[in-house]
Amino acid sequence: MGKKAIRYAVVDAFAAEPFKGNPAAVCLLEEEHAAAAADDRWMQAVAAEFNLSETAFLARDLSRAGAAAPRFHLRWFTPVTEVDLCGHATLASAHFLFTTVLAEHGVVEFMTRSGILTAKKVPEAESTGAPGEEQGKQFIELDFPRIDFVDCNSSHEMPSIPKTLNGAPIISVHKSATDGDLIVELSSGEEVVNMLPNIDEIKKLACRGLLVTGPAPAGSGYDIFTRFFCPKFGINEDPVTGSVHCVLAPYWGGKLGKQKLKAFQASPRGGTLYLELDDENQRVRIQGEAVTVMAGTLLA
Repeated sequence: MGKKAIRYAVVDAFAAEPFKGNPAAVCLLEEEHAAAAADDRWMQAVAAEFNLSETAFLARDLSRAGAAAPRFHLRWFTPVTEVDLCGHATLASAHFLFTTVLAEHGVVEFMTRSGILTAKKVPEAESTGAPGEEQGKQFIELDFPRIDFVDCNSSHEMPSIPKTLNGAPIISVHKSATDGDLIVELSSGEEVVNMLPNIDEIKKLACRGLLVTGPAPAGSGYDIFTRFFCPKFGINEDPVTGSVHCVLAPYWGGKLGKQKLKAFQASPRGGTLYLELDDENQRVRIQGEAVTVMAGTLLA
């Protein structure tokens, strides 16, 4: 195809400042980029070039001209494959749109492999909304599907537990019902932080990825700590993973008896997620901040 300038940005998602949270590349495909938007191999090559945990591709849905909420087609690619659901790259995409082409809008919809996902501007997550309260930062709230989990604690269901957990006390083992991620609950958030992952060992597990979680330390201000490893998808450790909190929210919500949770992903970059269960609609709302750290044009 002929070379065309495609706008892109690199956005740190679930971060209040640059170089924290999880970076995602966001590429905006205009009408003249129709060939690129239909070329899976090209998108995969671009994702490999960025070599971030996710690269998002946006294309406006022109059939909804005049609709109250603009809608975009959204696809997510790791450096090695396309995925069905990604939280941080959706947050990054919404931030990119709200700060560039949709400055006058407060809501945007995305058409994805996981159905219609909504992102909207909301007040600061910990704002009380009380009269006279100082205006806080702006957050973005994602409306995502709730994901169920499967108990693996019986002897005939228990998968092999990786030695990479360094002998940390294991409370329970579950699997995500959709993608089969292994969910290992440790006795404390400190154990989650201190584990030393053996990526080669994790890559051999009979699952997509390893999700290690535990209750947050007292006084930390959080409810849960988590780390996520997915080397099969080219992501040794994901800095902050919105999508895995679609299963962690109901898991920890049930254990702690809470509809709202504050989660910390304890990777070296770290990131904060505010979670709210919507049991009636089987959804999970995820709030976070984002910051643009790079913008430019991609010649395709």
